[in-house]
Amino acid sequence: MAQDTKRAAVEGDREDRISALPSNVIDGILELLPVKDAARTSILAQKWRYIWAMLPNLVLDKCFFGKIPPRLFKEIVNGILLQHIGVIVKFVLDFVGLPFSTYTDRDIDRWMRYVTRNGVKELTLDLPDIRTYKLPSYIINCPTLTYLELQNCLFNPPNSFLGFQNLIDLYLKKITFVPTPEFCVINVPRLVILSLISCDGTQYLNIVSPQLESLTLREFHSLVLNCFMNCKSLRALVFLEFDQVVEKLTLDKLLSSLPTLEVLVLGSIFLEVYGTGDNAEAVKYLDRAVRSISWLKAKLYEGL
Repeated sequence: MAQDTKRAAVEGDREDRISALPSNVIDGILELLPVKDAARTSILAQKWRYIWAMLPNLVLDKCFFGKIPPRLFKEIVNGILLQHIGVIVKFVLDFVGLPFSTYTDRDIDRWMRYVTRNGVKELTLDLPDIRTYKLPSYIINCPTLTYLELQNCLFNPPNSFLGFQNLIDLYLKKITFVPTPEFCVINVPRLVILSLISCDGTQYLNIVSPQLESLTLREFHSLVLNCFMNCKSLRALVFLEFDQVVEKLTLDKLLSSLPTLEVLVLGSIFLEVYGTGDNAEAVKYLDRAVRSISWLKAKLYEGL
């Protein structure tokens, strides 16, 4: 009997020690854990029971889904969001590698609607190549977003689209921009970093971004550069893995419109723009054409 009492006292002391931890310490511990492991901490102590449900960062990626049966995928995501309490700062949903049958577009719509209504600032939605998801208006018009990463989505903005007013970093891979009667003006007044990889329909865009400092364009079959003429603050410009050469006149016009450009990285195909296979000659030409550039690479970067 005495031994049982002693054991209970020790266990109670352990629980008290856990419960006595400052909230910021507990939050810091939980943020270092995958969501599934964070949920398991609910059994540690009474105080921890619902703390995991208040995690501001939810990362549901390969690491997370690799530990659960595919048939339970939808049910588990629904459960996590249903039990969540408070603001969601970061939400990552990476479907790459998951069976196509484990979720539907309606499921994605429901999850995206929930996080955009709960103040999400950093949103990542990566879909596999076998499907293309039409972006709903509540993602496109979400005012709280500062970071947005999308893969394999269809971008068809509604008439009410005002641009991403608070976005700082935008990463788009395999995005299809739908043709519109007029150019789709994407107004991103605070955008600093823009990466476009293997996107289609960029000729229908007009990107207005006075604060943009870094632009990366990769894996394009063809590209119209005119849509980037209104990015006057660019410091770094990267062109890699293009299938077709852009017109020399257009490239020169773009480069000459960038007075603050400091870094220019080109893939090997761009050497053809200047009618030479000689890296050194191309570098000399570009150095003369854009005097502001302080660091230039025009080498064989294919496959980088």
